[in-house]
Amino acid sequence: MENKAAVRTNVRKKRKNNTLVLIRKSNALVEAHYKFTIWETRVFAKMVSMIDWEDRDFKEYKIYFRDIIRDFGLRRDGRTYEDLKEGARGLMSKIIKLKVKTDGIYETLETPIIGGIKTPDDVHRKIVQSKRLDDDRVYLKVSFHPDLKPFLIELKERYLVYEMANILDLSSPYTVRIYELLKQYEKLGERMIELQELKAMLGMEEEYKLYGHFRDRVLEKAKEDLQKYTDIRFEYEGVQAKNYPYELPVKLKSNAVVAIRFYNITKNDASRTVKQPMLKLKAPAAIPAEPAEVVHPFFDEIYSQVKDFVTEQTVAQWLEKAPIDHIRASIQATVKQLKKKNSAIQNVGGYLNTLILSPPLFVNPEATKGHQLKQERIDKEQIRKKNQEIVDQWKNKWYEKQYEVIQAFLSIRHSLRVELIQQAKKTVPFAFDPKLSDEQNYKDKMLFATAVWELGRQYCEDELKVVESQYLPRLRELERELLR
Repeated sequence: MENKAAVRTNVRKKRKNNTLVLIRKSNALVEAHYKFTIWETRVFAKMVSMIDWEDRDFKEYKIYFRDIIRDFGLRRDGRTYEDLKEGARGLMSKIIKLKVKTDGIYETLETPIIGGIKTPDDVHRKIVQSKRLDDDRVYLKVSFHPDLKPFLIELKERYLVYEMANILDLSSPYTVRIYELLKQYEKLGERMIELQELKAMLGMEEEYKLYGHFRDRVLEKAKEDLQKYTDIRFEYEGVQAKNYPYELPVKLKSNAVVAIRFYNITKNDASRTVKQPMLKLKAPAAIPAEPAEVVHPFFDEIYSQVKDFVTEQTVAQWLEKAPIDHIRASIQATVKQLKKKNSAIQNVGGYLNTLILSPPLFVNPEATKGHQLKQERIDKEQIRKKNQEIVDQWKNKWYEKQYEVIQAFLSIRHSLRVELIQQAKKTVPFAFDPKLSDEQNYKDKMLFATAVWELGRQYCEDELKVVESQYLPRLRELERELLR
């Protein structure tokens, strides 16, 4: 069956589905020993993705062929139907080996994967031959073996979660397994696995006896495909016996490769992974249109008092050349003169301009140079405080918009929201009220909701970049002004 998959890789179609689907499994299952074909891998991945976080037991899962064909970009024909059905049947005969701990003792559990499979009796004859694979009657009903329940249901710790989109374009089951093994260690950035153990995990202990063959046909393909299609990338090297820090079960030549060191396991920003459809963000209504230059913090105060007499440019010139207290005093003196009967002021704007820009005429003769310096320091401190207030306000607007975007993103992704709520319950248990339901906590408890939003930040990076482009340039400009 795997050979057929290799032949057909050139006829795959572009996927059109952008739905976020999560794969969740225990670390023990990720590191289990088994070997799947690519068709078995696809059926198994689809089954795992159908388990809901809140499930307390396995169900009979109804898999429509149209969904797998759409998800993996497969051809809509009878051969695809047969390959997928054979993939499900193949899983029935597979035994998986897992390490389990019972009463403090490690044991190996060997268990089947699928408990049963059902298919409609007349599908192939009436529907498949007519290529109507989008028909509701083209499906499989499958159920997991009960022994797998601890590794897929009610997971509380030591488990892996990733987006199924990352494996949809992978054509090798070995590459899918290596992706999962490295995704576990993405935050650490490095993982070392003994060569024989890695081959046992992949179910190929007796294949590729020469390290060079394993490297070229398995590791190199995984490296290339993970960088091309998934959200992580990596480098690797073979570790020779003479450099291996642990004791080996058998003695080998000093230059024999005994382990694989995966390193530089990092986020792959350039991947072709299916991205979530971006939210259509409107320009933030809370941001007023502003001139490109930084506005003086006292501009609005001064201009509102004299706008009937002078232009904005004149006020900006005053603020640049005269102390703020002098400007205020000059305006007050002018207003006082205007209130007098028979005031001699004919041109208010000209009078103000002369009064403000000719401070020696009005300076208190008792003012000393030290007093002037003190006043300048006070003016600068007032300006700094005003600028700091503006910077803080702008940051708050930015943060509020980020949370608004994340909240909108999660509102249409129920499974992901439930997943993040469960994580937040562990991260900030003090913010969770057990008397309320999970959704009520998310809705009513701001601290708990904020924790969920922070966990959800990584899933909507593209949307947040749009918000950043709207807010960050202005914030940086204000921060530069604050340092002057």
